[in-house]
Amino acid sequence: MPNSAERREPLRVLITTDAVGGVWQYSLDLAASLARRGAHVLLASLGPRPSPEQRQTALRTPRLTLAESDFALEWTAEPWAGVDAGGEWLLSLQAEFQADVIHLNCYAQAALAWGKPVIVVAHSCVYSWWQAVHGFAAGAEWIEYRRRVTAGLAAADCIVAPSSYMASELQRIYGAPSEKIQVIHNFSSARSTAENLRQPFILAAGRIWDRAKNVALLNCLAPKLDWEIRVAGSNSGPGTSAQNFNLVSLGALPHGELMGQMAKAAVFAHPALYEPFGLSVLEAARSRCCLVLSDIESMRELWGDAAILIDPRDADRWVFELNALAREPTKVEEFGRRARERSRRYGYARAINRYSKLYESLIRSARKTGREAAA
Repeated sequence: MPNSAERREPLRVLITTDAVGGVWQYSLDLAASLARRGAHVLLASLGPRPSPEQRQTALRTPRLTLAESDFALEWTAEPWAGVDAGGEWLLSLQAEFQADVIHLNCYAQAALAWGKPVIVVAHSCVYSWWQAVHGFAAGAEWIEYRRRVTAGLAAADCIVAPSSYMASELQRIYGAPSEKIQVIHNFSSARSTAENLRQPFILAAGRIWDRAKNVALLNCLAPKLDWEIRVAGSNSGPGTSAQNFNLVSLGALPHGELMGQMAKAAVFAHPALYEPFGLSVLEAARSRCCLVLSDIESMRELWGDAAILIDPRDADRWVFELNALAREPTKVEEFGRRARERSRRYGYARAINRYSKLYESLIRSARKTGREAAA
């Protein structure tokens, strides 16, 4: 960390988040890790408000302040009045909190007049999602979204992507300069356990309403499988709901209960059409589940031969592979071991160290620029 002659201690970080998906757990883990290192963190939530369990977890974290709002998220329908109002709210929080660095898990608000170094973390985006799910580019209704994202990326001092796949998409779609982008893998600080005797079921997790998660594929093939499929996740959100559900629905589980399911499951199935990183996959790997994942660029990059990779649109192949695993316990155990070994690449201590160094570098650079401008 820079010494006190360069700036006041301790470090103060404003982090935006939302409670819809994996961004919440990522943000909370990051904030808690920074707080343990002595930083003060303001976690500002946009979109639907956190659940009581999410809120209580955040409030138990020392040196972390949670500020809640329900301003629109930029990827929702006609959000811009809400996004602009959310930007004014964030600036008012910053005026009081006086963070040394702004860590945004969104795009558009990076273009605000923060007066401090700004990091944008690109967990996903509508245009790359749309291309992966539909096979063609998003339509004219998303032009304003693209304009705002492009402006936010241009204004940010640094852009973080959770995978090389996502980094390349930012360059391809929005023209983000490669020299501004760093790849820092996502991480989880959740304590994982694994039962010695796996139970004969397949676990899936994710937002059921999100077409990118491709839960519909699992729903169709479930009656043909030797093992039941349990799915954890919310079916309440923008998009279509699964009908005639053939899966065992666990609902939106608290995080600890989801980890408990992962500790028991023999197989974790994730046939996503789009997944820039996938925290649920990482947590399943740390729990020593056998990973059966979609054969898409990001999953090949991150998991390689530590997972069984299958075309996410080939239902027959999914049936064949999952039923074969039900008859091959040694293969299930071997791929569980491989997954857990690969998951060590994505440890939270490594990621937090990289974020800390990035903050330090940006703060030093901003102070140097300020001194040069004043000279």
